[in-house]
This record gives sequence, structure tokens and C-alpha cells, in this order.
Amino acid sequence: GGKTYDIANLTNKEIIDYHHKYYDANNVTVVLTGAFSDDFEEKYLQTIPADIVQSRGSDSREPMDCSPPDSSHPHYETVRFPSSDTSTGSFSFGWQGPKHEDVETNIALNVMIEYLAGTSSSPLDLRFVERPSPLASGIENGSKDPDLPHLFEECYFEGLLIGEFKRIIDTQFDGDKHALEKAAKRLSSKLAAEIEKIPGDALQSIFYPDIVASHFSPEFQGSKKLHIGLRASQFDIIADLEKRPVEFWLDLLKKWFIDRTAYHVAMVPDTELGPKLELERKKIEQANAAKIVDKEVYAMRIKKAVDASTAHVSEEVKKAMPTPDPSKTAILPHKQNLVVLDNAIGPIAAMQSINVDSGFAEAQIQIPIGNIPDNQHAYLTLFQELIMGTDILLPAGVLYDNSNTPLQTEKCVQYSEFESRISDLVVSRYSRFGQRSQLFSCNWLDNIFVVQFKSQCKDYPLALRWMVQGLLFSEFTQDRILTCSQNILASIAAAKRDVIAIASNLGTHFIGASRPGEPLTNRRHMSFLAQEGVLKNVVERAKNGKVDEVIAKLKNIQNVLIQSTGGFMALSLPSSENSELYANMFAHEWNMCYGKYAECNEAGVVSNSNAVVKGRSSPFPIHYDIMFPELTKPLLIHVPVSSLQASRSLFAYKINEPDCPTGKHSFDNELADLVSLDYFALKMLLALLAGLDGPLDNAVWGKGYAYGGNIYIAEWSKRLILEVIRASDIIKAVDAVKQLFLNMHNNWNMIIGNSDVSLAQSVIKYRYAIRQSTPAKMLDQSISNSIHGFANADEYNMWYSTHVAAVKISDMRRVFEKYLLPFTDSEYPMFRLLVTPSDVAVPAELGPFEQKTLEEISATYKADY
Repeated sequence: GGKTYDIANLTNKEIIDYHHKYYDANNVTVVLTGAFSDDFEEKYLQTIPADIVQSRGSDSREPMDCSPPDSSHPHYETVRFPSSDTSTGSFSFGWQGPKHEDVETNIALNVMIEYLAGTSSSPLDLRFVERPSPLASGIENGSKDPDLPHLFEECYFEGLLIGEFKRIIDTQFDGDKHALEKAAKRLSSKLAAEIEKIPGDALQSIFYPDIVASHFSPEFQGSKKLHIGLRASQFDIIADLEKRPVEFWLDLLKKWFIDRTAYHVAMVPDTELGPKLELERKKIEQANAAKIVDKEVYAMRIKKAVDASTAHVSEEVKKAMPTPDPSKTAILPHKQNLVVLDNAIGPIAAMQSINVDSGFAEAQIQIPIGNIPDNQHAYLTLFQELIMGTDILLPAGVLYDNSNTPLQTEKCVQYSEFESRISDLVVSRYSRFGQRSQLFSCNWLDNIFVVQFKSQCKDYPLALRWMVQGLLFSEFTQDRILTCSQNILASIAAAKRDVIAIASNLGTHFIGASRPGEPLTNRRHMSFLAQEGVLKNVVERAKNGKVDEVIAKLKNIQNVLIQSTGGFMALSLPSSENSELYANMFAHEWNMCYGKYAECNEAGVVSNSNAVVKGRSSPFPIHYDIMFPELTKPLLIHVPVSSLQASRSLFAYKINEPDCPTGKHSFDNELADLVSLDYFALKMLLALLAGLDGPLDNAVWGKGYAYGGNIYIAEWSKRLILEVIRASDIIKAVDAVKQLFLNMHNNWNMIIGNSDVSLAQSVIKYRYAIRQSTPAKMLDQSISNSIHGFANADEYNMWYSTHVAAVKISDMRRVFEKYLLPFTDSEYPMFRLLVTPSDVAVPAELGPFEQKTLEEISATYKADY
């Protein structure tokens, strides 16, 4: 434990002693999950050479004293942290929990937490987040104080929190005697969905508490046996908890959250702390350097330590190592069907269904947004947070919830009711512009609007009804606009303290640009650099009751989406389900609701042109452009940020290698010609370089310059991106990468051998197999396949496996010279970004970097709203 500013005061001896005590083979527990053969332990585990797991004799697994501290110990602490503004801090609360072995109580508390904070309509969210003057942007992170000047006073927020717990008890869960039963059902469904989505990680997370307790719990001391599987029956326990009476839950809340001490920490932003900590760190470094008597001896010790942490594997050892066989990796059996509809269903022109071994049905409705007016794109981020997060005004004639009788008059469904109802029906949902999007970024296809939800099959029809009604009948109210805008601003404040988020948004700003004379791309509109000014303007209008213009723009975006054409719908269904039935469900709900929508609005049709994707006709009618500025000289940007304690670099340029059939010739001819050979050769080379303990890791992490580096192809933007992540010395880290590539250029045969090609082939094949290993990944991969123009998964698998098998070491050498060596040339026309603490100076030999501030860059967006 400790605080960031304690790190600089650590001595080498303290660090070495800590490493020897805890990083020892005696302290290692290896958890393997998967389908293993009966002879796995004898054939593989018992053959591991003894010197690989040799111990120095340390054993730090001592029983932990988990008894609560005495009353004299403070239960509250304020910690200041570096920040560029003072608008957003956070609180963290913790209570003394039950013993590990008391599995039922532990799971019951998880059910209680699901009730308290599991959805946007939960009591804590409604009390602190979803309100016109939010005290928090989320129960997990971010607290802001626009109205209450006492929020960060000692124990003030604790009083508000405990007061809410007491209110819940007084009202007996707001009079809902089934509230915890529903929370238990939600928790059970979420756990099942998580196991299905990431089975290895989910199963390991179930076992981890047992492993920790076996090592450290006083109850298990002296036992040589690991007590694994205490939570294996958690679904049965949750099912039993669903039947518990209200009194059980009232007692649980009182005993564990009210009667017990709430230990908590207030994290308070400080605009002056960052430069102060950096100055203190430099003074300590200078003082330590002054103590070094013989610098040559010291330099040799450092080199020896670096060499000791570098993985040196000879070609002979590599050849002796068994090459993994990705063909044994299970690909999820599935049946795929793609139908281009003769008559569109609203915005849907094509439907893709995938039947897989799953316990859930998932739908993705994808609508083109090309016809949204340019002056409204700045409101896309706010729209996507509101469209399923506001009141719904249902017109007469539609069905409400599970009723089969049409409404006689219009009905306003409050946001909290909608959120509560939909949360009981689905295990996940989102509405976002772009595939695989975050709040302020989009990985690909930023010109579509995606509505996604996943539910159990029995809940799907009702979940579909609510989702369609939410899309068509959402009402953008002043209170919800104010609440959402302030919560997004709190998220922006948090993002501006994260060097990864800052670099990502800056990268989008500079290389996600439109061509000269064209409007901004959607991904640039979504960045926090653009959104901060937009949202502050919206908040000011909302507080003054002047949001009519904002509401009109949000409503117009909604109308364009509803009346759009040329989109598609992707369905992932259990193997036993009939995809035609699910398609008909959507057609029925959409047509019924759209008919009522058309009566209330001037409904027309907004046409979106069908697409050719990178030369080959796509089964999905989605238009996609690769955006990257045409650089004739280097674009070098340095952005210093006072609140940062670490740096990040992002170097990128466009590559022009096809990763799929071009459409110029038949599929079979292009496959025979290996038109994507260089693309896959580059993918394989990058897999070798960026692997754990690979050359890139050794160059920056092994020398202590940064936590790591990465180099990869951004699949949809076709950028080759080189990153150095969380660097303590970004200048040395960047130079180390340059020296690595120069060394590879001069000593290729000493670094890359034929065995590396085999290893890289296995890595790439394994990664592609993983893409098809779970229902959620299978759905994403099938969408990607179709947009790329592949007829099905078999065609896609044939394409990549044939190309990967054909790659030779000479191909990897060729793409290295073509694509990686340019990173060593400061005059090469590529984008180079350095995001650093404010006191980092960029030496002239790296190039003429132009220095810009976040404020200057954000100001360039003001005209857009």
C-alpha cells in the first residue's frame, strides 16, 4: 500500500527486499482453465524443468489479521491527487465483510449491491447520479459538487449515504416487496452471461477468492490443501435467495451497511500538486545521483540488471520448443444465415442470423447516419446517452409493457420506470454511434448508430418492445438533458487525468480528420476535446431554461435515424431458436410502433446509398471510408499536461495493404495470388515484436523507461500505430524503440529466425480462433466478415489461414524494411504525438515538435456548436 508520491522515496534495498519476499516460486499459484486431457498433468506439468520454478526459500503466505481496527483508528481519509481542474473528485467506501467461508452471506451481499447500485434506476444512482444536480457521475467513479459546498467536508458524504440506506429500510425498499428477488435474478443472469462471454476469466474470478483464502485465511493455516470451489454452487444459492422474505434483506442491509463502520477515502483534485510532485521527484533523483561515487561501476550494475531482466532465447532453444497447434483451439460451432430483404423493415435492409450454443439472444440494430445535418453532429454524444436514458411518451394505440391491450390514451413512462423495467429484462444493452465504441471514441464504423441488447429468450419479445419504443418515442426533457450533460462532463474531467485517454482523443483529432473542405468526422465530434465546450454550453442553456434549440437538434437526429434506410440487423441466437421467428418479431414491433410514430410526425424516408467496401461489394449496405490525412511531411505534436505523472507516445501512418478480397478478380483467383500476403506478414511480425517479453517489451519495460510498448495495425482505419505506454522517461523510451529497429535492420538474422515464423503463425491463428470462440465474439466477427465482403466464416477462415501459412521469413523482412524502418526516420511523413507532464522538454534531434495545449486544441471546436 501507499501513495504515488511515496514511490520516489523508496530505496533500492527496499525494492529488492520486497521483490525477494513476494516474487518467489513458493508464493506462486498457477490457475489453468480449459478442456484438458486426462494425462495433461503427467504429460506436461510434471515435465517442466525444475530450475524454471526454483525458489529462493521465501514464503510470504502468512495469515492475515482481518479484525477491524480499534475505535481510535480514523475511518476517513482525504487524499489529494494531481488534476488540471478541481471540478471532479471521488469517494470510495468499504465495510468489514463476512468471512470467506460464509458463502451465502457473501453472495447475498452481492445481490444487495446489485439492488443498490446495479442499474441506472437503482436507489443510489437515483439519489446521487440521475438528478438535475448530480453529486456523482457514477457509483463506481467520479463525484462532483455543483450545489453542495460541504460535499468534501469530513464524513459529509458518508452521512448522505447512510441516510439513503436508512430511507430504504424505512420505506422497505420503496414498497417493492419483490425488489431483491428481481435483483437476485439480474445478478444470476449477469453471472451466466459473463461466463459465456469470457469463460476463462469468469471461472478464474470464481476461484481466486478461494485461492487467496487458502493461503492467507487463519482458518486454513496448517492445511496443505487448497480449498477450491466454495462458490461453485452460486447459482443454486442465488435461486434460494430469491425466495427470502423482505425481513431477511432489511436485516442484511442494517447489519452490514449501517451498523458497521464505513471506512472511506475522499479523493480531492489539486491543480498545483502535479508540478510539485514532479519537482520533488527530480530533487530526489538528483540527490540519489549525487551519492554515486563511481558512475562507471554503477552503470555496469544497471546494465547487468537490465540484461538479467531481458529474455534471451537462443535459436536452438526456440527450435526445441513445441510449437502451439491452434487447430486444436475450439471454434464455436455455428450456423450463419444472411438475407437481403426484398422489402425493408424500417431502417433494416439486410438481416444476419447466427445460431450458436448460447443461453441468450442478442440483437444489434445498425442504422446509417449519413443524412444527419452537419450542424447537429456535435450533439451525437449527448444523443446516445439520452436516447435510452430519458422519459418515453407512448402514443395511444401501442402496447404498454406486457399488456396485450393497446393504450387508449398516451402514457408517459418516467425514465426510472423504463430503466428499471429494461434492466430486469436484459443482461446488457447499449446505444452508440459506431461499432465497439466508448463514450469519447469509436474503433470503427463511426457512421452507423448501433442499438444492442442481450436477454434470455423468454424475455426477448418484451425487451425488443421496450427497445423499439425507446428508440421511437424517447422525449428529451430539460432535466434529463441537464443530468446527462453534467455526468458526461464529469467523465471528461476524469479522462483528462488519464494519459491513455488523452493520447487517444488527440490521435483522433489529428489523424481522424476529414479531408480539406469536408465536415468533421463523427469520431472527431465524439472526442472529449470537442464535447467539453458543447456540453458546457448545453448545461448553461438548461440551467437557464433555454434548451428548446438543443431539444430540436436531438429530436431531428432521432427522426433521421427512424426514417433512415440501408441498415442491417444482426442476431445471435441459441442453436434451437428459429431466426425467422425473431425477424418477424422485430418486423411486428417496428411496424406497429412506426405506424403510430408516423401519425405524430412528418414521416418520410431518408435514403442512404449502398456501399462498396474497399473494392468488394458488401452483403451489408454500409458505407465506410478510411480517414487519414495525406501527409507530405512529418506532423509532430507535443502536448504537455500539468496533471500527468507519466507520458505516452503515439506514432502512426497509413498502410495500403489489402486484408480482404479486393473484388478486382474472383475470390479463388485473389486467394491463389495471395493479394494479402504482405498484410499478414506484417501482422505476424508485429505479433512477435509486441508479445510478452518480446523485443519491444525488453526495449522499454526491461530498461525501466515505460510500462510497455505496443505496435499494431488498426484494422478499420488501416493505420500502423506504435505506442509507448505510461513512460517515466518518454525520450529514452522512444530512442530505445528506434535503436531496436536499427538493430533489427543491421542484425536481422540474429534476431528473427525460422522458428519465429512458426511461432508467429501459431499466435496469429490462435488470435483468429479466439475471435470465434464465444457467442458474442462470433457475432462481432460475423458482422466484420460480412462488411469485409466474406460470404461466411468458412470463406474468411480460408482467406487468413492460407495467407498465414504462406508467409516466409523473407516476407517478414520485406515488410519490416517497408513499414517499420520508417519509424527510425524523423523526416518520414507520419504523425508523431508526445503527451507528457508539463516539464518534459523534447530534444531537437527528435524533430521540430509543435507544442500545443489541450485548451488550444479544444478551442478549435467552438464554431461547431
